[in-house]
Amino acid sequence: MAISISMRAAFVLVSLQAVCVWSLETQTQPQEESKTIDRVGAPKVLRLEKQSVVLPKPSPRAGKRKNFYSAKMGVGKPGQEFHVSFDLGGGTVVLPSEDCTSPACLERRRFDRWQSSSAEDIQASGHLVDQTQRKTRLLRRDRGTIGLHSVDVGSGQAKGTFVRDQVCVGKENPLVDDDSQDERCFPLAMLLASSMENMPFALEPYDGTIGLGLQGMSLSSEFNFLAAFHRGYGQPIVQYPNSFGLHIGADEDGGEITLGGYDSKRLTHPLKWTPVAAPEDGRWQVAIRAIRIGNNTLNLCKNQSCRAAIDYSSSLLAVPAGLAPSLEKVLAFESAPDGFGNGCQYLSIPDLQLDLANDVTLTVPAEDFVSDFGGSKGVTLRPSCEPLLSHHQADEPLGKDDMFILGESILRRYYTFFNADTLQVGFSLAVGVDASGNRNRLAGGDQKDGKNSKKSLTSQSGVILLVQVKLSRSKSLASISL
Repeated sequence: MAISISMRAAFVLVSLQAVCVWSLETQTQPQEESKTIDRVGAPKVLRLEKQSVVLPKPSPRAGKRKNFYSAKMGVGKPGQEFHVSFDLGGGTVVLPSEDCTSPACLERRRFDRWQSSSAEDIQASGHLVDQTQRKTRLLRRDRGTIGLHSVDVGSGQAKGTFVRDQVCVGKENPLVDDDSQDERCFPLAMLLASSMENMPFALEPYDGTIGLGLQGMSLSSEFNFLAAFHRGYGQPIVQYPNSFGLHIGADEDGGEITLGGYDSKRLTHPLKWTPVAAPEDGRWQVAIRAIRIGNNTLNLCKNQSCRAAIDYSSSLLAVPAGLAPSLEKVLAFESAPDGFGNGCQYLSIPDLQLDLANDVTLTVPAEDFVSDFGGSKGVTLRPSCEPLLSHHQADEPLGKDDMFILGESILRRYYTFFNADTLQVGFSLAVGVDASGNRNRLAGGDQKDGKNSKKSLTSQSGVILLVQVKLSRSKSLASISL
């Protein structure tokens, strides 16, 4: 049976949309019985390595420099090490298979399931392909196709079969079987790619991709990384919050992802919370109430619904193609040209402000949203300034809302905390890069009504952990904070 997973992303599995389309009947999983929590696990910090490449033709942003971020992950028993990127909008882990001979696969570390004693060949439903054994060479099995569309790079597909195996994160060297090392291991279902198209996969300087989207983006909870990280093996019972913090570093610092908490030393002020818009879509997206340029509030989102998908793999703020001309016209009017001809200077272009729900405002300077400059060519007596924006063309799966993309440049400016338990996103203006990586200030969001507890932030140990609280889900869940 063929399983089609269509992902519309601002970059490779990193996000505008991931829609799962398949002909299998999905069954509701029985709820687990309440279990006593022995202890709360410390957040796991994954260091992100940054690599930059100049995008070639025919990429949409050909000639521009593109940053890629990855971290280490171990898969299988014994562990096989991979460098993986993190997809805020995808709901699937994708690794190249050892038997993949596509040029894009040959440039990567490939997963050999036959070398892993814990690997299991599964169907999209999570059931074993062959009920009598873990692994099989049977050809009659579910196959998945992931289609990607990238604002920066372009489109492509990866095809493969489904495997379940142990995944370990939070370990400096995933290949070393040393219980003294701090790590979190758990079973996870994933797509093992047997073919990858050159674009965009050949450009990626890492091995695979981890989807960090909400459960609506995954085939089932078995395929959802956050749910699997939270669930673990179940014994001993260690509670890990269903959340993570994201720091994108400046200059050569890659940054970090903190699973199960956030790093309070990265914040200049307490997190400000806004609810996830339409969480059933599975995307980390927020509602935009208004857009301001300088002192002018635009009417673009006044009579229609606007959203922003959070996606650090898009280089800049990307705007819907249908709204871009209006925004560019206002920017040109508000900008003060200088000199002759194309007189654009970043300092002459006003900031763009995005007003989100719960009175959260993101201020974006010109260098974070201007993709290029138009205006007069050559030397003329009349200066002009026409800032151009990065456009994207939304497809039907994105719905009727106008979708913006909060890209890498914005998330470098704002530390972001993603809470899948309360279905909220927290923003704080980020401080400068701290090379020490001190873990004594890891915070898990000990908060009430979306606000930090001053007592917790100033506690003697400096360690604050999120504790999972069982809540009955309802339409008002997004307004509940821990």
